[in-house]
Order: sequence, then structure tokens, then C-alpha cells
Amino acid sequence: MTEQFQPDRTYDQVYLVFVDTSGYSTIVRSNPRDRAAHAFDLLRERMRARIAQLSAQYRCARSDLWSWRGDGGFFAVHDESESVARDVALEAARTFLTLDLRHLRDEFAQAGVDGELHVRMAVHKGAIRHSAEGRTGAIHSPDINLAAHLEKVTPPDCLAVSEDVYRTAGPYAELFAPVGRHEGKDVYLMAGDGGPEVAAKAWLAGRGLAEGTPVHAYPERPSSQEKARLLDAAAEEVLDMGTALRTSSSRLVTTERPARYRDAVLGLLRRGVTYRCYLLDPSSEAADTLSRQYEEDMARKIKDSLERFGRFKERYGAEADGLLVYQTDGFPGFSALGIDLGRTDGLILYSSYLMGASPYGVIERGDMPHYLIGPAAGRVFTRIRELAGARSATGRVERVL
Repeated sequence: MTEQFQPDRTYDQVYLVFVDTSGYSTIVRSNPRDRAAHAFDLLRERMRARIAQLSAQYRCARSDLWSWRGDGGFFAVHDESESVARDVALEAARTFLTLDLRHLRDEFAQAGVDGELHVRMAVHKGAIRHSAEGRTGAIHSPDINLAAHLEKVTPPDCLAVSEDVYRTAGPYAELFAPVGRHEGKDVYLMAGDGGPEVAAKAWLAGRGLAEGTPVHAYPERPSSQEKARLLDAAAEEVLDMGTALRTSSSRLVTTERPARYRDAVLGLLRRGVTYRCYLLDPSSEAADTLSRQYEEDMARKIKDSLERFGRFKERYGAEADGLLVYQTDGFPGFSALGIDLGRTDGLILYSSYLMGASPYGVIERGDMPHYLIGPAAGRVFTRIRELAGARSATGRVERVL
């Protein structure tokens, strides 16, 4: 039987083992509350039993479940001989991921639990302070936060360990592949089903390459309803930039109902937001080049859009004064719908044009991937904002409406 952590004492080299359910919400949505709760109780007890079994086998001094909240929690493992605590923590995590998890899935199926069970696991080590708070006391350490954050970024059905654990992992080190960094620490990963290359790919799929930034990606142009949501959030200005803006101009004069995009534009104009549109000059060299490349009358498409913008302004009169339409001879190579780009909370929905010939014929811009980014995207946001701004500040720019 293991000892308890004693109050008002600091323990060094404590191994913190985090386990959390990936896809928790799918199981909760797919099952009655009592059945879902029973399923996660099985998860907790299987992990607790594995830790207890190995603690007894290695005669580890202390191993406690310190926190469990529904679908996950963490254990603290410590012994005066660090290698003992290490073996308990890493062997428990490895065995749970490669053996116990499969058995749990079978138990879930036998119990009629719908949904897929996946877990994320992480191990970090550090010093903790145990204080006498409440019935069982509490432990305090910044290392707990680091371990919790590491678990959150671990791919499903994988075990991540920090560089602190890897350096003393001994025979377990060969199970892990170096995959990247998180919060200033090198991270090493083991996949539950596969070797180091599987782990490396799982990390890249979830975290990307170094210095990357998360963006919201869409396989094609978002619907008019979704783009209208973006317009509804504008406080000062909207930038709509493209080649002909055929889709935007068509939505302003559509006879379809509901006309969600048009109503969003009217709403922002009525509250004093400026809506600036930039199209390619139909007489420019760029328009002529695109016409030859895509084998279509680009000048005609642009003029049709200008006519639709004009009809919109004529119909709504003074209400549409905030709609400003410009022609430029500069071709940016991408489209953009941005709101409040001069503010710290600006957003840009953009898509690059596919240049060159295609064996499939002309690929419409709406079929290309679109990306929604904000200032949190860092240099990506700054660069796209600069490119969009350059179109209105360089070359020949003329307001036509």
C-alpha cells in the first residue's frame, strides 16, 4: 500500500500523468447521461487500477489520483528513487495506451456506449508543494499547468512527454520521437498504434510546422449567410477586393429571398460603416492577360459587376452612400473580404487565385480554399493586410461609383 503525500511538504521529481478523453462530447451526445457517466467511470478506474498495480509491483512510495473531472484527470507519482516513479508513470501510460484502451473500447461496446473512445496522455515531472486544503489536501506547482497544457495539444491516442521526462526516460526513450516544442520545452511523442514516424505525422497534422499559425480554412467560398455574419461584425469599414466581384455585386441585386448578404450590407451602411470595393480596371493589361489565360471576356465581367453596383446605389439612394467602388490596374493575385483592418480586432477572409492552365478547364475562385484570419495569425495577417492595402495605394486607382 502506497503512502500519502504529507501536508506542508515539498516533493521533488514528482511525475505527473495526465489522461483526457478526446471526443468527449460525441459520447455525451450519443448516450443517456447515466450511461455516459458510467463509461467515464470505467476509464478512471482502469487508469487508477493500472497505476496502483504498477506502484505495488515497483514498491513506489506514493501514487495518487489528484483530480478527475468527468472525462479526465491526473495522477501524481513519487518515490525517493526517481527511477521507480519514472517506471510507474511511463509504464502505466504506455500500457494504458497500448493495451487498456483497447479493452475499454470493448467494454464500452458491451455496455452499449455509442461513440468512439480516444484519449490524449502527457507526462511531465517537477517539484510540487502539498498543502492541507480540504479533505485530501492540494498540490501546487507551475509544472502541473505545463503538464495540463501539454496534454491538451497531444494528438488523439498518443502519449507526449516533456524534455524533462525524456532526459531520464532510460529504456523508455526509444518509444518516443522528437516532434517539436511547446511552451519552451522540447516534446517527445509516442503513438499508441505505430512507430516514431506515426507519432511525428500525428504531431505535424495537429500542430503544423515550426512558427506556423492557426487559421480557419474552408474548402471553398463560404456561403452568403456565413459571409453576412462577417459583415454583421464590422464596426467601421469593410474592404471587398477581387477581380470582378461578380458574386458580391450579384448578391446586392438578387431577387432571391432571403437576401441575407444584401441585407447585411444595407445594415452596415445604415449604421455608418463604409463598404469599399476594389475591382480590376477592365482596360488594364492585367485584365487583358486574364482574359487570354482563362479564355473569357474579363472586361465584360467587370463591367457587368459595375452595372450591378450602380443599380444597387440607385435603388437605395442616400442609404447606399457608404458604398464606394474603385477600379485599379494592379492585380493582387488573391481576393479578400476584410472588416476593420485598421483596428486590433480586424478580420480577413481571403483566397489565392489559381494561376496557369488547368487540365480541368477554368477553376472558379469560389472553388478554391478560403481562409479566415485575425491578428492572432501574426505575420500571416500582417502580410495579407499589407498586400490588400497596397492595392488601394499603388498604381492607378480610380473611384468609379
